[in-house]
Formats: sequence, C-alpha cells, structure tokens
Amino acid sequence: MYVKSKGPIIRVIVLAMFVLFASNQAEAGKPAKPLSASVEIAAPPEAVFEAIQKTRDSTLMHRKLLSYDGKVAKIKENLEDVPIYGKVECIWEETETPFERIEYKMLSSDKFKSGSGTWILTPSADHKSTNLELQSFLDTGLHVPFAGEITKMGAAKDNKVRLKRIKEVAEGLETKTETKHKGGSSEKK
Repeated sequence: MYVKSKGPIIRVIVLAMFVLFASNQAEAGKPAKPLSASVEIAAPPEAVFEAIQKTRDSTLMHRKLLSYDGKVAKIKENLEDVPIYGKVECIWEETETPFERIEYKMLSSDKFKSGSGTWILTPSADHKSTNLELQSFLDTGLHVPFAGEITKMGAAKDNKVRLKRIKEVAEGLETKTETKHKGGSSEKK
C-alpha cells in the first residue's frame, strides 16, 4: 500500500495557524474602537443622571461607592463570571457633566489592563424622555487567540445589562416624581 507524504498537509496547517496568529496580532496593535449601545428611557435627563449615580452603590450590580466630591466619584466593582478570568476587581473614576454625560476610566484592576467610556444623555425635544448611550472600551490584557472577540461579546452583554438597569431605576424615579407632583403618595404602584 502506498502512503502519500503528509508534508504538504502539515505545511498548510502551519501556514493557516501562522495567518490566524498574525491577523490576531495585527488586530491587537490597532487602537480599539469603543463599543456603543443605547436605550430610550421614559424619563428626563435629570432622572437618568440620578439613576446612574444610584447604581454606583448597588449590591445588585456588585458596586460600592468609595468617594464622591460632588463631581468625581470613585467606585469599586467586583465582576463575576468574566470569561477566562472568573472574578475581577476594578476601581473606576467617574467624572460628571450634570445631566449631559458621565465619563469614566479604570484606575486599577487586579486583572484587566485598562478601561474607559462615557454615558451620554440626549433629551427628547419635549424633555420627557432621554436617549442614554453607553460607549465603552475595555482592554482585558488577554493574550489568547480571539481575545478581542471574547472581550467584545462579554462587554456587549454587560452594556445591555447596565443600560437595562439604568432604565429600570430612572423610570422608577420618574414614576415617583410624577406621583408626588399629582399630590399622591410617592410609593410606586
């Protein structure tokens, strides 16, 4: 029985692996674009801004407010179930431009390399609703194949959860405010 040489097949496999590795390294050298997601919230920018502030100290979101001077907040966040890493601790700094935007950056992390982003609040013409956009960038420091894709998938999921939570809190605050103005109880029905 005649067996053909496996040399050409091995060369193709090695070449394919080299191309994948090289393209992954080329991607790693490019400045990453921030992820962006948004949600329409049935509340004015003031309520949305307050909702973002409230989630700084949230057991549900695994966040604890460390300090706040009226413009700059420092927050400790404990992330769980992070792909590859598991649990990750981060310290963030948020700088406010009231009712318009909040910019944040990572001060430190036990595993991630860097992170930053912006919450952008855009009121509707009648000022009764707000489009909340979250732009975020995260460099996990992972050096494995497809690290960028893994990070993007995790961050996109996290952004959706954060936006959903802010929407719930802001619309809850708006409901309480409306009830107070109508002369009723401030309890949400």
